Amino acid sequence: MSGKNLAEIQLLTDSLSHNIISSVQAELLIKYRYLATAFGRLEPVRDEMVFSLASDGKKLYYSGSYIIKLYKREKSELLRTYLHTVLHCLFLHNFVSEKIEKSKWSLACDAAVENVISSIGGDDTVCMNVQYQNNFITLLKQNIDSLTAEKIYDFLCRNNYGEEKADEIRKNFKRDSHQLWFEKNKKKKEEEEVSEENEPSDDQGAQDLAELINEWQDCCEQLNMDMENFSSKTEGSSVLIQNTKRVRQNKYNYSDFLKKFAVTGEDIKVNNEEFDYIYYTYGLEKYKNMPLIEPLEYKESKKISEFVIAIDTSGSAQGELVQKFLDSTYSILMSKENFFNKINIRIIQCDDKIEDEFAVHSKDDFEKYIKNIKFKGFGGTNFCPVFERIAELKAAGEFTNLKGVIYFTDGYGKYPSKKPDCETAFIFLDYDSERPKVPPWAMGVVIDEKSL
Repeated sequence: MSGKNLAEIQLLTDSLSHNIISSVQAELLIKYRYLATAFGRLEPVRDEMVFSLASDGKKLYYSGSYIIKLYKREKSELLRTYLHTVLHCLFLHNFVSEKIEKSKWSLACDAAVENVISSIGGDDTVCMNVQYQNNFITLLKQNIDSLTAEKIYDFLCRNNYGEEKADEIRKNFKRDSHQLWFEKNKKKKEEEEVSEENEPSDDQGAQDLAELINEWQDCCEQLNMDMENFSSKTEGSSVLIQNTKRVRQNKYNYSDFLKKFAVTGEDIKVNNEEFDYIYYTYGLEKYKNMPLIEPLEYKESKKISEFVIAIDTSGSAQGELVQKFLDSTYSILMSKENFFNKINIRIIQCDDKIEDEFAVHSKDDFEKYIKNIKFKGFGGTNFCPVFERIAELKAAGEFTNLKGVIYFTDGYGKYPSKKPDCETAFIFLDYDSERPKVPPWAMGVVIDEKSL
């Protein structure tokens, strides 16, 4: 085949696949008008390296040859695949922590999306594996109160669904590629490693990501308004709303939150921006042990020196989650950029009274504690004893510059009536409309469990 003929075929494939994508979008818009904003968020881009469809939250990548074949074979399958990919973005499934177990997360996301489509769809989005999907969805409904990706993922982890088992089940739910989700994390990690070795990079990448997430959150808000206008009585709409609810309510990355909670302190280190090494080394060479200037400059750094970690060990506390919280806290606080040479961290376990207290003055102290921790308590919940104990420690001179207290809890307990003399954040893992409101002097922060 000549180069000219090949080019003509490529051009024809490009034009035909583009028209098919436009036709699919238009057909879906007729039925799902409330998804118009979400459909419009993704720019279609042909990419033959993608086996079907894929998205990074900005663009919709598709294989032209695959699109044409699937459209000819079974148009309803293509409609469902397109809708499937868009819903992943709408539910923020592709913005995932690098710590996630890929096979389980992919299955959880696919199952959540397919359940939504089955609830709101019809004959125009038929599913070839409907019986298998229904059986697995029924199993999930028997064990989970709401079929969001997060809830399904937690179920898979708790019930020891291994990688091989998860992949086998996913074959019956898989429609698009999730490769871009995890490549993005890999690229981010590589950039961070380069940044640590060289000069600190700017936060442009993180800012762009935050803006993209905000745009999809806005899509969720628009979707809810449009559903009220167009289809308040649409069958299965509650399932769709259930998945967007978690998106609309902002969750924090725990690492980012804790770093922002750091206390500014003066760590003795040469200020490279002010210290002149030329004169310093010249003096050493010329006058042996006498430099011309002394490296006495100091540089202010944001690091954590005095901190309290309070753990709710009431009957409602889950030991596995508490362990993950402590492990993550250790990793963040003891990292190179956060670690303070002199630290004074107090870890307090409390239900309705102080059950355990441990002082951390070194990295080794912290490491030994989390490796050998034994949770104590499991009674009622009262937050007051922790703050009473902190007041005692400050009065005894144990703390001289305490700025931060983080309290890991489900939020069901008695809060102090008066504001303590320190910043306080109560950390929750989920939204709960029934949970008592935190006092106005404290922060109630819902973090993304995947970030632990």
